[in-house]
Amino acid sequence: MDAPFELPRLGGATNAEGWTEEVMRYRLTARPKPMFHTILDARRIFAEGATATVTTRVRDAATEGEVALTLDVALATGHLTFHDHFEGVWKGGMVGKTLERTVGHSRKEVVDFANSPYPFPLATYPDVLIPFLMRGQPRDNERRALYSWTSDRFCARVYYEAKSRTTLSVPAGRIECVPVIMYPDLNDWVSLGSVLTRLAKPLLPRYEMWFEVERPHRVVRFEGAFGPPGAPEIVLELS
Repeated sequence: MDAPFELPRLGGATNAEGWTEEVMRYRLTARPKPMFHTILDARRIFAEGATATVTTRVRDAATEGEVALTLDVALATGHLTFHDHFEGVWKGGMVGKTLERTVGHSRKEVVDFANSPYPFPLATYPDVLIPFLMRGQPRDNERRALYSWTSDRFCARVYYEAKSRTTLSVPAGRIECVPVIMYPDLNDWVSLGSVLTRLAKPLLPRYEMWFEVERPHRVVRFEGAFGPPGAPEIVLELS
């Protein structure tokens, strides 16, 4: 249920080292109706507009322990820049190796998942990168789980499940998609039991993402907090 991710299968040519690369660009806007009222209001942070560039490189022939995927997410607005560089290795699935995160000129950190001081599950991935890392996952009637990493001191189990197909209009055009919702497991914080958990589910903060039906299953749209609940809430649309 919470096994490591499968690799996404990208289109395009493979180079001599066995890597395939894909670059996608997104329009970024604030979520029109945020679910939280916090000081980090995306309607103010991204008032000048923003764009995001997502570069994915996959090595399908990676052997056990080799780097099989790199992911770069670069976001730019009038006064803010954000860049994540993630590397994943193959261990019966794609698992985190390192994350390098830079936010403007004030924040820079390097995370070594392989040598973390905490025993995280294998299916642990950085929160804001999850939609772009889970493109190779099945989108069926099953509910699955993963672990969303925010920092070495905060990691939470989340569930995700697919919904009925729909067609979206985004700057890139009209694209047939499979919507996927993702939501936290409240029992990580408070033991509610099965009945209360079911009753609370409609009220939980949701992350919503739409994946292209056809390969390479691009992320067409994402709507939710840019991080854990309470982070700035955004909409990313393929352009």
